[in-house]
Amino acid sequence: MTPQRGWHGYWQNPGDAGFAAKFAWTLPSGVTAGEPQYPVPTTLIIADLMNYVFEEHYTLLITLNIPAGLAPGTVLPVKLRTNYLVCTEEICVPEAADLSLDLTVGDGAVTTAMRARFDAFRRAIPKPIGMAAQYQVDGKTVRIGVPYPAATALHKAYFFPVTAGFVDYAAPQTVTRDGDRLVIETRVIKAGTGPLQGVLRIGDARGVAINATPGVVAAAPK
Repeated sequence: MTPQRGWHGYWQNPGDAGFAAKFAWTLPSGVTAGEPQYPVPTTLIIADLMNYVFEEHYTLLITLNIPAGLAPGTVLPVKLRTNYLVCTEEICVPEAADLSLDLTVGDGAVTTAMRARFDAFRRAIPKPIGMAAQYQVDGKTVRIGVPYPAATALHKAYFFPVTAGFVDYAAPQTVTRDGDRLVIETRVIKAGTGPLQGVLRIGDARGVAINATPGVVAAAPK
């Protein structure tokens, strides 16, 4: 996806406005499509509304699950109807596209150029942080504790919530280093009792996926 200059598309959680792209697949028997994997978005505030958007080129990765045992040379026609929203700071336009591609079962070999291209796509997708995170709601504030080694670089830290309706998207955030952990604080809209999922930006277009469960999170030292 490449937005034209001045336009933007939306992340999986669009924030206070917009909607995420929708996908309707027509696939061969036995083939299924996974959920889209998004790279790290950016923030855009318009009329006090927080939007989670892409203003530059971005790629969504979607895994197609193929039945085992298909003979090399088998053709798999893949069709997709996608509906998505594109906006400027003044107007929004709902758009749709009908896409199709014939995939041919091969022998598993991948060219160096194609492997490099997809490796770059994969590097842009946030990976699970691999350590347990917790959150605690204290009045109108949620405090999220994220294990994060003190020696690991951190730049432009920001928490993008995947869980919708939990935090106030437009509210200020603080991200504080406290030894081998980060403490994120922001405002709650409606606290839940289940996991709080999101993406923590740790650098330019780089992030880690977080799945925080309810617990006790000590405040960071002032």
